[in-house]
Amino acid sequence: MYKHVAEAFVPVAHARWVAETLCTKCCEYCLAIDVTDADKLLTFEDARAIIRPADEGLQMRVEGKNLVVFCGIRMLLQGQLAAVTTVHAQALEWQAAGDVPFKVGGTTP
Repeated sequence: MYKHVAEAFVPVAHARWVAETLCTKCCEYCLAIDVTDADKLLTFEDARAIIRPADEGLQMRVEGKNLVVFCGIRMLLQGQLAAVTTVHAQALEWQAAGDVPFKVGGTTP
């Protein structure tokens, strides 16, 4: 499936609004945006991102076949997140992730 997978949890207020705004800002760069419950799935060529609002912030997951595209999507999300809300640099740390999305991290709604 995807060779490169990483997740990040970012503490933000109003996580649902931030997730919606991120999707709006990223829509011109992705092929499609699907919504399942609170999750937003952004599909790119050879990669995808999942944005999930949680009780105390936002969970993000990026999966990619190509390292360049994978890193590009992470940078896109980070840049748009910084444009939407104040995020301290130390608050956004990407961690290698396994097959199960958001197995560790913030609590889901």
